[in-house]
Order: sequence, then C-alpha cells, then structure tokens
Amino acid sequence: MDIQTLETWLWDAACAIRGPVDAPKFKDYILPLVFLKRLSDVFEDELARLAAQFGSEKTARSLLEQERARGPVSLVRFYLPDHARWEAIRRQTAGLGQYLTEAVRAVARENPRLSGVIDIQR
Repeated sequence: MDIQTLETWLWDAACAIRGPVDAPKFKDYILPLVFLKRLSDVFEDELARLAAQFGSEKTARSLLEQERARGPVSLVRFYLPDHARWEAIRRQTAGLGQYLTEAVRAVARENPRLSGVIDIQR
C-alpha cells in the first residue's frame, strides 16, 4: 500500500466515524478516543502482567481494587475506572461526546498527576 492510498483510507475511515460532526470539531472526539484507547491497552497489558505474577486475572483485579480503595495505585501506571476502559467505550452508541468527557475526567480524578493535563475545561 502506498502512502496516498493509506491517507485516503484513513481519511475515509475518519469521515465514516465522524458522521455529521464538522471536521474541525472531530478532534474533540478523536483525541480522547485515541488517548483512552492507548491508556486502556496499557492498563490491560499491565493487568495481564499482574495476572501472570499473582497467578490469575481475578487475583490481580482484586489486588488492584484493594489498593485503589486504600489510596493511590502503584501496581499499574494509571488506573482506569470501568467506564473509561475501551470495552465500555466501544459499546457507546449515543452521547459519545459527553461520555468521552466524563471518562477523561474520571481518569484524571483517579490519577491525580493527570489532573489539569487531560481534563482542562474550555
């Protein structure tokens, strides 16, 4: 595949995702989507590492939730609440903009070092 074909394919995919949203406003959707997808992938990778270390995914999730209940989390780089994880995001069919805003704010609340970086309000 040459670069022109790839660019065309990506643009067409973006337009299909964007739907009726104006192209300049599309960044308000795509940037949080890409950001949350990446955080979710890293979170799942780290959870898999913990599962291997502690013997099961159930044990790893339990330990992570126990640590979270006590305060800041150190078992993973960034803790993602359930509704900010990719599996929940991909099921959204309506109100995506508001859902993404709330998900990013929840990530900032759970991870104080991201507060003011990812949840800046305009």
